[in-house]
Amino acid sequence: MRFRQLFAAAPLVFLACAAQAVFPDKPVRLIVPFSAGAAADAVARPLAAQLSKAWGQQVLVDNRPGVAAGPQAVLSAPADGYTLLFGAGSTMVTAPIVIARLPYRPQQDFIPIARLVTLPPVLVANASLGIRSLKELADAIRAKPDALNYMSSGIGAPNHLGMEYLLSLTGGDMVHVPYKGAAPALVDLASNHVQVGFATLPSVLPHLKTGKVVALAVGSPRRTSLLPDVPAVAETLPGFDYSAFYGLFALKGTAPALIEKIRVDVTQALAHPDIQRAIRAEGAEPATTTGAELARYIEEETTLWQRIIKQRNLKFD
Repeated sequence: MRFRQLFAAAPLVFLACAAQAVFPDKPVRLIVPFSAGAAADAVARPLAAQLSKAWGQQVLVDNRPGVAAGPQAVLSAPADGYTLLFGAGSTMVTAPIVIARLPYRPQQDFIPIARLVTLPPVLVANASLGIRSLKELADAIRAKPDALNYMSSGIGAPNHLGMEYLLSLTGGDMVHVPYKGAAPALVDLASNHVQVGFATLPSVLPHLKTGKVVALAVGSPRRTSLLPDVPAVAETLPGFDYSAFYGLFALKGTAPALIEKIRVDVTQALAHPDIQRAIRAEGAEPATTTGAELARYIEEETTLWQRIIKQRNLKFD
């Protein structure tokens, strides 16, 4: 009986392996949970184009703006590798912490394939403050707590949590002014309605060029090649690490062999010079990892932000 069962199952195993060997044999959807033209989109589309060439099948970018819309689109698809999620720190780490009834569970519902890039945020200040270093900023906010305002792109947004992380290490404090998005926040920063904040390099670069805004530090553990003369926050506050990231995820239940094939192909695509240029043009750094490494990173980030939220007594209701 046992031999007959094994013999009967053999064709199914063969068909599964054959399907993975020819993957993909139809178009693949890459779900991007951000609007068209956003920084994530500017990285996802060149990657999709390169994968389309490598696979001989179209990789179609499907923009689903909103924290839950993108992950839910993947959850409603089969676990066959043909619908992938272009996830970010906001969707896979911070959203589950700050949103009480999120309709997906990142660490339970999805399989990390690879981290693709990191985006070192830039700590910036209005030039009229006369502050030109993180140490000067820390001294100022310790001397006069809540005298300065800091901007974010919304309550619970990564740059809101990043600033609270920074403040937890400085011993000073500032007043949080949340905006509905990064663009209006940076306009007010340049106009000195708010004085300080974290921003992505592409979004803040025009303001840096005008001289109305100055870069104090980058949030990544080390200096970035994109701003080599700007120190890392960790040079003043050891251990600080606040970097955004984009990664690739599949639905739980996708075959491990298929996950590995996609990871290898994506890693090769990211090594292409055209993709490297596109990534750096968005203020990002290539940072490919294995799925296991990305899973550990997400766990570490989740623990960090839970600690900061508790320590700073942050509320999101």
